Amino acid sequence: MMKRSLVVLFASMITLTGCTTSTKEAPTSPSPAATTLPQASKEAAASPEAKKDPVKLKYTYWGSPQEKTAIENATKKFTQKYPWITVDPVFIPESDYDAKITAMVAGNEAPDAGYMHSELGEAWQNEEKFVNINDLFATDKELKKSDFLDYIWFNGTKPNYTYAISTAAESFAIFYNKDLFAEAKVDVPPAKAENAWTWDQFVAAAQKLTLDKNGKNAADPNFDANNIKQFGVSFESWWGPIMAQVVNNGGDIISKDGKTFALDQPEAVEAVQRLADLITKYHVAPSPTQMKSIPSQAVALQSKIVAMSMHGQWINLDLGAAKVNYGIGALPKMKQSIAMGISGASVIYKSTKHLEETWMLTKFLADPAGAIDLYKDGLWMPTMKKWYTDPALVSQWAENNPAHPEGFKDAFMNNLLNNGVASPGYYLMNFGKVTDMTFSALDPVWLGKSTAEKALKDLAPKVQPEIKGRFGSN
Repeated sequence: MMKRSLVVLFASMITLTGCTTSTKEAPTSPSPAATTLPQASKEAAASPEAKKDPVKLKYTYWGSPQEKTAIENATKKFTQKYPWITVDPVFIPESDYDAKITAMVAGNEAPDAGYMHSELGEAWQNEEKFVNINDLFATDKELKKSDFLDYIWFNGTKPNYTYAISTAAESFAIFYNKDLFAEAKVDVPPAKAENAWTWDQFVAAAQKLTLDKNGKNAADPNFDANNIKQFGVSFESWWGPIMAQVVNNGGDIISKDGKTFALDQPEAVEAVQRLADLITKYHVAPSPTQMKSIPSQAVALQSKIVAMSMHGQWINLDLGAAKVNYGIGALPKMKQSIAMGISGASVIYKSTKHLEETWMLTKFLADPAGAIDLYKDGLWMPTMKKWYTDPALVSQWAENNPAHPEGFKDAFMNNLLNNGVASPGYYLMNFGKVTDMTFSALDPVWLGKSTAEKALKDLAPKVQPEIKGRFGSN
């Protein structure tokens, strides 16, 4: 889910709607929506006989078939709870989304709420096309910003302007095939961040798990690197998985003052080179060329093409559905092993004529109980803290199901709750242009045609004019 451009917020916002998307929870106990109702809604619930004028909301989103079904079901549940409000969930293929949303807004047919890609969201927040989420929290009597994970907000250029919330909470960890570890007699990666493998321990395990056509592993002097039948690990080369490692080594893509491109600094260069070495030096990970023949990270684990995948939590959906015998461990430690939060965004359009009802919908969908299958089946994680800390709520989505196996709670849930930090998608201005330039420039590194240091030093003066600053915290 997250490989899409980082702004699906509403599903989890909608989470508080939608992501991934993302990005990006609800009541403290079984009766979810009850605790998230605005005062007006409480009155309506108390007086069902009160006459309400009918309201129709339009909600736009993209996603997988499972996501489409879940959003449709969630909006039906919302209408069952609030019969005078109907929701038209408008599915738009992601490739067409920005063009269609732009046309809708230009034609005065903007939705009330929905998913938003980061590039378009950044441009439109400058025009203040979105409702300030902070204003809604300021008058809400039952829900506070502090009820959510700390990092999940998309803040705008102007002070105290939060224009979007994460669709779901998402992060990265090691997924591993238990059968392959057992066959190789290799200990599985620790799930707790404080016990995470060192990078050297990780490489050693990956070598033992990488096999050539003759059954020799990558630590064997006679290993045939040109005929590998099983890789120890795999990772994708888009910005998310790479930045997760950079952050773990204390690096960033932009300086703290927001003035300078920073991926050419030693911490970032080291992290990128270590990843490249998995492919070109140790031969334990497939190259981008070899990856083209692998349909997905989930398929690679299921079909035993790889023993480990450093990837995002959303592949639990496919692994769980396929009943793969897998577990989850914390990412290997460089200077630290923390959880970099990532998600798409969801927004409420300022042009809505039904702000109160749209906020009600947003809060309803922010509660996993409104679309519990998206969480239970592994696609999303909640954005509200109590769905991590209340055992009764945790049991509704993260226990006793195939999409949340051994290690999930520590490697993902607890690590994100206790050690979660924002990814660049939340704070990097001109995100789309900067990341497109940066991560395409690393292609020669993954192919062994350049070192990380050379590629990033050569890139720095080219990308520097696109560095526009950092969004602050509101």
